[in-house]
Amino acid sequence: MWKFYKAIIKRHGAESQLSFVRNLSVGGVLSQQAQLEWLDTSPPRNDEKWQQAKPYGEMPGPSTMRMLSYFMPGGVLRNTNLIQMNRRMREMYGDIYRVPGMMGKPNVVFTYNPDDFEVTYRNEGVWPIRIGLESFSYYRRVHRPDIFKGVAGLVSDQGQAWADTRNKVNPVLMKVQNVRQNLPQLDQIAKEFIDKLETQRNPETHTLNADFHNEVKMWAFESISFVALNTRMGLLSDQPDPNAALLAKHMGDFFNYSLRYDVQPSIWPYYKTPGFKKFLKTYDDITAITSNYIEIAMKSFGNNDNRKTKCVLEQLLQHNKQVAVAMVMDMLMAGIDTTSSACLTILYHLSRNPSKQDKLRRELLRLLPNTKDSLTDENTKNMPYMRACIKEGLRITSITPGNFRIATKDLVLSGYQVARGTGVFMGVLELSNSEKYFSQSADFIPERWLKYDLAADIQACPEARSRNSFVYLPFGFGPRTCTGKRIAELEIETLLVRLLRNYKVSWLPETPLQYESTIILAPCGDIRFKLEPVGGSM
Repeated sequence: MWKFYKAIIKRHGAESQLSFVRNLSVGGVLSQQAQLEWLDTSPPRNDEKWQQAKPYGEMPGPSTMRMLSYFMPGGVLRNTNLIQMNRRMREMYGDIYRVPGMMGKPNVVFTYNPDDFEVTYRNEGVWPIRIGLESFSYYRRVHRPDIFKGVAGLVSDQGQAWADTRNKVNPVLMKVQNVRQNLPQLDQIAKEFIDKLETQRNPETHTLNADFHNEVKMWAFESISFVALNTRMGLLSDQPDPNAALLAKHMGDFFNYSLRYDVQPSIWPYYKTPGFKKFLKTYDDITAITSNYIEIAMKSFGNNDNRKTKCVLEQLLQHNKQVAVAMVMDMLMAGIDTTSSACLTILYHLSRNPSKQDKLRRELLRLLPNTKDSLTDENTKNMPYMRACIKEGLRITSITPGNFRIATKDLVLSGYQVARGTGVFMGVLELSNSEKYFSQSADFIPERWLKYDLAADIQACPEARSRNSFVYLPFGFGPRTCTGKRIAELEIETLLVRLLRNYKVSWLPETPLQYESTIILAPCGDIRFKLEPVGGSM
């Protein structure tokens, strides 16, 4: 049995900084110190704004015992998903409330005020603290140090360790030209996806005899595998890699387990329950599959040195092998459900809004007069309506309900004192669907994101969106912005261009698209589209 010792604060010499430290021990013997992050160590805040703010204890919120009771049988949060939890708490306590730290977790303030978002982000410093999935960190640092050798990855690392990794990763994943070098192959994968749909599409009813959601997941995995490993998995062929379906299943289990053990109160830091052991087995299965893919890819490097495009693994291996391995594993894990969910969401909104889809197709017809033409950097430069459609889809249904940080300085949020070291959850999804910030918020209106008029019937209406840029942040903000942002956007753009250039897409179920909420939002239930081929003109 391993134990979680209480967080302590250490002072570090001449730098005069403080860091939160947690000790992870196995069998009572200290095995590791998990340093969470440097905090600002200036004297406690005492300016006029701080003095005028209400004390933290006056902020609405439940006591520890009441919070625990909410998860007990009959409790208001029993068997709720992450979205339902947030909404019920907001209904009970308002637009800012505090949740007491439990099971070794910090106190957390939940806020639905974009001014608070800006204050939090503007004061996060160069090494922002975003406590990720603690089970993830435990697995990599304590359970399987033989594989990860102290590198937890960008999700879980903090401080200097996080900064060192991020500095190696940024030029590879955040530089536009470096990411867009993958466009020709991603376009080829999207074409193969269309070819596969044609074999599954009934030419009379224009419906598919396959699970469209699963097919999109396989496209997402095929795409991220190429970007990460320069490897084609054959998932769009008649002989797909059987491990890919296994990985997709394990990732579904991972998201469910993570909600249970990383978000909801759990005793696993003190006692490894049978359920948590199953979670560790899921981690092992994911690690085994992704490690195998990485080993195969590494053996192939050097066989074709004339390639113009080098994958993420190959580029990062030039800096540090452990960073390369951890980063590519994260890409393979995160690149299936998140990208496929985003793509399905945007396609759903376009299918329910045929007039918007027709306007988009006019743009695509100019882009690709012939469906056999290739996508290039040149012809994809000018796709303002496509990019507006993507933004609007992610506004209505972002993949995560919000963003999280640990306050590194004393902050005043919505008139309350929030001390450094407190967690801050920023509820972006709720505000993105609020009339206060987006007029006609329930409607799919891509025009709200346009900077200028595109045609007589496509007129920009920026007044329909919030002037506060912190309301819409689907990929986060600042130094810890999602590193997969550029890749995800390129993949989604490429597939949507191919789908909507080839088909008029209609939604078949009588009910709206449903979602399940674990640590991400993922479409579920009845997902069926009608795909009617379109010709060379409207």
